[in-house]
Amino acid sequence: MDGTAFGPDFLWGASTAAFQIEGAAAEDGRTPSIWDRFSHTPGKVLNGDTGDVACDHYHRYPEDVALLADLGVGAYRFSVSWSRVLPQGTGAPNAAGLDFYDRLVDAVLAAGVEPWLCLHHWDLPASLYDRGGWGNREAADWFAGLAAVVARRLGDRVRHWFTFNEPNVMVWLGHVNGNHAPGLRDRQAALSAIHTINLAHGRAVGAIRANATDPMVGLIASLQPVQPAADDAAHRQAAQALDLFWNRAMVDPVMLGRYPSDLADMLGDRVRDGDLATIGQPIDAFGLNHYCRLYAVPDPGAPFGVGIGGAPDGTPVTGVGWQIDGTGLTEQLLRLKAEYPPVPIYITENGAAFPDLPDANGYVDDQDRVAFLTEYLGAAQRARDAGVDLRGYFVWSLMDNFEWELGYGTRFGIVRVDYDTLVRTPKASYQHLKEVIAALRGG
Repeated sequence: MDGTAFGPDFLWGASTAAFQIEGAAAEDGRTPSIWDRFSHTPGKVLNGDTGDVACDHYHRYPEDVALLADLGVGAYRFSVSWSRVLPQGTGAPNAAGLDFYDRLVDAVLAAGVEPWLCLHHWDLPASLYDRGGWGNREAADWFAGLAAVVARRLGDRVRHWFTFNEPNVMVWLGHVNGNHAPGLRDRQAALSAIHTINLAHGRAVGAIRANATDPMVGLIASLQPVQPAADDAAHRQAAQALDLFWNRAMVDPVMLGRYPSDLADMLGDRVRDGDLATIGQPIDAFGLNHYCRLYAVPDPGAPFGVGIGGAPDGTPVTGVGWQIDGTGLTEQLLRLKAEYPPVPIYITENGAAFPDLPDANGYVDDQDRVAFLTEYLGAAQRARDAGVDLRGYFVWSLMDNFEWELGYGTRFGIVRVDYDTLVRTPKASYQHLKEVIAALRGG
């Protein structure tokens, strides 16, 4: 791959998320999450799709681990289902749920791959939502309890931990524009969720360090350069607001120990003495998820007066309309270097959805995804050349999966999943990435 001399020490990985792949929604003691409820609510998910079966990773994880080993990655980033581990959200752990993650971690390690565990990827237990969810400050303690339970069980083998995946997106899509669970469009609920989740991160960092052996602990955020969709004062103001809530609300307090002044004023007495010290304790790694630039538009009816517009006319886009422009990744990495303390950075999600038409054997010759990966890996290397401490790249996603409100019609995987048979078939992009990894490792 031209221009991508990452070298043998660069970490290659693949990412998934529990609700999107596990299935087994009501097996072995698991209780519903907010996404079970949301996906079972008519009209919330395309085609009425749910995560009840998903990719059935709960039963088929050995073949998925074998795919990781064959791909040649050094790490697998996955998440745990909170309601599988703690069916009531708090209280007594579920032995069967912890046993599953025991088996998964052991299988990943046996395959020569390092498990990178993310505690929360959007699937809050429904029982905790009924107690106020992220609007309840007590949720920070509930989450620290989850962290302690999982770290005590897996912390002798799992060395790499992330608290949240994309808490900024979780707040924006779930509490501001309402097209993700729990489906709110509520300014005050969003502000409460911002601070409670940030506090939960800080308390979970402490819980992990107290219960795991020599852990590396970090946070994952989806960060994108924000531009006004038009060159006028209203759009420029909208871009500033979107940047505040998307890029800074859940990163500044973790990395700088403070909220941006405008946001601090909005949060008011939600922020108590000692909160920012808890939130801003040093982390060991920063996970960057990146897909595309964002274009801000004024939206007077929205909770914060701003919405996200489409990509500019005439620009290349993915199958879901996201602009393809690797320069945005370079720009975002350089911004992290310029504005925040030095912390090792890992790209923990990057990928693209395309139509992915299979042949008669289920094989997908996804050259559009190959081209996307080539462009974005080149962009990552340019950031490294400019001094960014970028140490790894995880593709999203290992396999096609339940893609939230878009259901199963949208495919990001480098492995195709036939949802009728659940047969996995590596795509051309899988083989391409396998060859890139082998070449850059000198294999």
